[in-house]
Amino acid sequence: MKRTILALLLILSLMVGLVGLAEAPAMKPGVYTGTGKGLNGDVVVEVEVDEQAILSVKVTKHQETPQISDPAIEQVPADIIKYQTVGVDTVTNATITAQAIIDAAKAALLEAGASEEIITKPAEKEAVQAGEKKTGTYDIIIIGAGGAGMSAAYEAKKAGANVIVLEKTGNVGGNTLMAGSAMNAADAELQQANTMGQSEIDKIMDMVNLEPQNDLMKAWQDTVRQDMEKYMADKATYLYDSPALHKLQTYVGGDYVGKAELLEIFGNSALDSVKWLADNGATWKPGVTTAVGATWMRSHNPTMDLGTAGSAFVLPQSNHYKELGGEVLFDHKAEELVKNDAGRVVGVKGTMPDGTAFEYTATKAVMIATGGFGANVEMRQKYNKHWADLGENVGTTNVFTATGDGIVMGEAAGANLIGMEWIQMIPTSNDSFTAGINNAIFTNLEGDRFIREDGRRDELSAAILQQPGQRFFKIVDTHTTVDELGGFTYKGVAIEDRVKEDYVAYGETLEELAQDSGMDLAKLTASIEQYNKAVEEKSDPLGRQLFDQKIDRGPYYAILGEVKVHHTMGGLEINEKTQVLDAQGQVIPGLYAAGEVTGGIHGSNRLGGNAITDVITFGRIAGQEMVKEQ
Repeated sequence: MKRTILALLLILSLMVGLVGLAEAPAMKPGVYTGTGKGLNGDVVVEVEVDEQAILSVKVTKHQETPQISDPAIEQVPADIIKYQTVGVDTVTNATITAQAIIDAAKAALLEAGASEEIITKPAEKEAVQAGEKKTGTYDIIIIGAGGAGMSAAYEAKKAGANVIVLEKTGNVGGNTLMAGSAMNAADAELQQANTMGQSEIDKIMDMVNLEPQNDLMKAWQDTVRQDMEKYMADKATYLYDSPALHKLQTYVGGDYVGKAELLEIFGNSALDSVKWLADNGATWKPGVTTAVGATWMRSHNPTMDLGTAGSAFVLPQSNHYKELGGEVLFDHKAEELVKNDAGRVVGVKGTMPDGTAFEYTATKAVMIATGGFGANVEMRQKYNKHWADLGENVGTTNVFTATGDGIVMGEAAGANLIGMEWIQMIPTSNDSFTAGINNAIFTNLEGDRFIREDGRRDELSAAILQQPGQRFFKIVDTHTTVDELGGFTYKGVAIEDRVKEDYVAYGETLEELAQDSGMDLAKLTASIEQYNKAVEEKSDPLGRQLFDQKIDRGPYYAILGEVKVHHTMGGLEINEKTQVLDAQGQVIPGLYAAGEVTGGIHGSNRLGGNAITDVITFGRIAGQEMVKEQ
């Protein structure tokens, strides 16, 4: 009888085991590859499995932005192995990259024959308990580890201050890492290599003859007028530029909305900021270009490309800050400024992801350098007055953590907000070629050229939104891909690899380009002929005034572009020392700000390449001024 029972139990256990195997079939041991769609292209993941377990997960190829994507590339594969499922969490500030890794790993596991459980079950994480409240006292507290914050931190640390930087993400860089490639500064030496025709002269004189809005604008106009009189007398042909022209174009380009006193510092310090970065380790390509929306050829482009050229604008000073013993506290989301009874800002409160609270005290100053609110749909909708829609269906080029935290904190502490309605769209959000418009034209999807390419970004964006499909093509040839870019595009990816992307059309001839892009050959040809004739005559029926090379050397490329939220010009009002002002124009003691979190510099429209100049220049000033506080 016992034997019968034992036999029955044995059979039953085998049946249960077989059922278990049916529910969780064995995987085929081996190494499998999957692909997911990242922010900047495909993310390729290699997964090794045995019959029952995920043994390794490796990201083998990607074009994501270093610093920003690094936490996702490190954490997500580790979590998939740890929890034996692709149902793991994404990573703050790198959501798209994290999801691409998950999707790629899922594809690989499906090929290996993984069970539904491995594919769908959520990771079973242990509950995280908040730790004890963190406290500390420093001379200077800087909120935000982007270009402005790290420039200030390095300057203050170098001057001997006890500095701490609070960063809500897990990496240095912030939105500065997303910068394309340009930093504007007038450089008379480099301008000697470029020529200037009558159209450019007319453009300058048009600005000189505008009705001055204030004494500073008049002073800029007088300087440029005197320079041009000498230029004409000397029968010069080089491309004229000067700090005065840079300030004048920035002020006029922002429809006189910016604060002239801030632009005075901005223009006078721009080249010093370029040289300061070079002194700290950044390297620059020879010559200058014209960034999209820059309106003049004065854009300096770094050779450093660790994912984006933005790396060159933040990592040099960040590295030097750390070499001096400076510390960045990651995963520290600042939420409230602390004031004493006298109304002075003396500290910062906030929380960490696990719920741990912190409160740090500053004996000298607190600086807000948290960037703009381009990724905050609610704030965009609240302040938008000029675009039809800035809701969830409208994307952004900004990091996902550009949510206006510092603006909210500053306003709660009594700061005055200015220019909040000015939200900039950019027309070249998919442009992985990161080239300026020196040797490029814009066409609609049919191949018709429809706008002067050297116009303001708001003008370009508005024109694109009126085209069929609200998209356009940026057309370039070998003058751009080889002469300007050296065969490599955004993130150092070879041109031949870029043409594999679904938003890049390619052709050895215009006929092939038209076929690959879907453009009408006759219209495309007419657009290029119109532009090439304009280059010859230095006169364009669409009003373009900046010319370089014809589009006449194949291969040819068409990059599909769309309009996205790019920059928010409004924010905390500051003075020339970067001190934050209240609604009465009075300084809020102990509070400083720099970068996109501030308003009053770019006015209604930021010229391309001016953001980095703003970030570095006023970040440096903030660091220098804060150490003077008693």
